[in-house]
Amino acid sequence: MKSRRGFTLIELLVVIAIIAILMALLLPAVQQAREAARRSQCKNNMKQMGLALHNYHDVHGTFPPALISSGRCNSSTCPPEVLNTTGWVLLLPYLDQSPMYNLYDFSLPSSISSPYGRPLAGGVTTSDANRPVYSQKLDVFLCPSDDGGGEIVTSSANDSSQFYERNQVARSNYLFATGSYTDYSLTYDYYRTSRSDLGAFGNDGAATIAFIKDGTSNTIVVGESRQNHTSSSYGPYWGAGTHTCCHGYTPRTADRFHINVDYYADGSGLQYAWQFGSSHVGGAHFLMGDGAVRFISENIDYRNVFVWLNRIKDGNVIGEF
Repeated sequence: MKSRRGFTLIELLVVIAIIAILMALLLPAVQQAREAARRSQCKNNMKQMGLALHNYHDVHGTFPPALISSGRCNSSTCPPEVLNTTGWVLLLPYLDQSPMYNLYDFSLPSSISSPYGRPLAGGVTTSDANRPVYSQKLDVFLCPSDDGGGEIVTSSANDSSQFYERNQVARSNYLFATGSYTDYSLTYDYYRTSRSDLGAFGNDGAATIAFIKDGTSNTIVVGESRQNHTSSSYGPYWGAGTHTCCHGYTPRTADRFHINVDYYADGSGLQYAWQFGSSHVGGAHFLMGDGAVRFISENIDYRNVFVWLNRIKDGNVIGEF
């Protein structure tokens, strides 16, 4: 009678061990492939933004403002009524979102934040009219590597005294590069000739290509930003002009604003509202003025290279980076 051959216990354990080793080797490769795909999508988002910005420039002769009629602008030089309209809304037709652009009422605010008591455009007390637009999660404004997922946030809604007033607004992952300039600065034209630390965008105005004296290939115009920051009040938000909607701020001497750096250096991974950063390992994507998208290392010299890249006419010569 023939005996039947089977696996011994040792052989079975060896096979299981080999399978476990193969899975351990395969899983990181799968994760890396998925992250590579996510990074590619993020880069593609920024390429679309670059095309949109240049098409907008072709039509209007200038880039769009980062913010129109900011409620945080506190001066007689500011526009008389608060709108808090973002430049991203102006770009919607150039991002294949014309129906949403047509829904937006540019005579009414996207956020009624007016902490200095300036009157709201249209005499309204809510931003409900434009909520169908700014509450939409749009893939082009979202990096798929960020696990925030374009969260829709409501906080202090319909309270114009709040800096961060927002009414079901959708988060994004991208900021206009504004140099040492934020949404409570005066209008872009006010500083046009007097400041050398301007970025390409500002309040109620922006640069033309000809005004980018340092060269478009050496100038950042848009950068990545995480959705999860040191405060849950912070944006960025693509469609509503809250206090941290759309400005990427790069002060000259504050290294804690560097790419992917913890703002409080506490190991939390949390950055400040206007800070550039990403969920990618090692750096973040940036759109240059010539339309190219560069992945810039978080180890780049902050004060002597990165800050200069965010300014359009400081005269500093930058080599390879």
